[in-house]
Amino acid sequence: MNLSGLLPKLLAGAVIAYAAACLGLYIIQDRMIFFPDTTPAGDPPYEGVRQLAYETEDGASITAWYAEASAGCPTFIFLHGNGTHIAQDTARYAPMLEMGTGFLAVSWPGYAGSDGAPGEPAFRKAADASADWLLASGVEPADIIIHGDSIGSGPATRLASERQFGALVLEEPYFSLRDLVGQKVPFMPIGLILKSTFRSDLWIGDVKTPLLIVHGDADTLIPQSQSRRLFELANEPKTYESLPGAQHSTLVEAGLYDRIWPFLAANWSPADGSVSCFTASSNSSETTL
Repeated sequence: MNLSGLLPKLLAGAVIAYAAACLGLYIIQDRMIFFPDTTPAGDPPYEGVRQLAYETEDGASITAWYAEASAGCPTFIFLHGNGTHIAQDTARYAPMLEMGTGFLAVSWPGYAGSDGAPGEPAFRKAADASADWLLASGVEPADIIIHGDSIGSGPATRLASERQFGALVLEEPYFSLRDLVGQKVPFMPIGLILKSTFRSDLWIGDVKTPLLIVHGDADTLIPQSQSRRLFELANEPKTYESLPGAQHSTLVEAGLYDRIWPFLAANWSPADGSVSCFTASSNSSETTL
């Protein structure tokens, strides 16, 4: 057997196979990263919450659920996670409605009745359009809390880095999607292949508003090491809350809002100078700043 002639052929075959794998990953990556449920959101199951639609800068229609804030309370722009959508996140609306906070729960492009397909450019336009709609409705920038969950943490961080709002809340965030995917498939040149990189690590330093990160210590999909590294890059004031035993997407049940309310009580006040609705509940949970 002529090994000297066989080796170059084996190497060439390996290179071709690797290149084909990279090309295949590039082509199908959106189907591997995003899992949109296109089922229409339907009517909200809560009194005082209405479904609405508005357009992005390129004319795509975005579906959202909206509840107006009570006096002294802010309005959340909620940017949901990857494997869910606004009609599946109903457990988180009850504590917000009970507190009196408003919310604009945004359905990402390709999810629950919103036009388009998932991806970083589409998410960016949807987040911008959502902030524009809320501001046009008369809500002051300082009375808006940006809240991003999982895949939504990147667009939330980007939005908060480019505009001044009341606070930024990140739920189980990644350092960047490029970094997270790169750790899961280290044998691929993710920096060259990945189209949606969501570089929260580059944006977080431009966030000048108070930051809260909440992450479960049992999360195996996005490990805490991701959010702790992002936290280290953030400006003060910032708070990190680790929820014992909480897995990915179980933070609401584990007490997410019991961490959010004290954080806002300590770091946020209404733009009109009135008394914050969080004052009475500020002692319900301890927060380390």
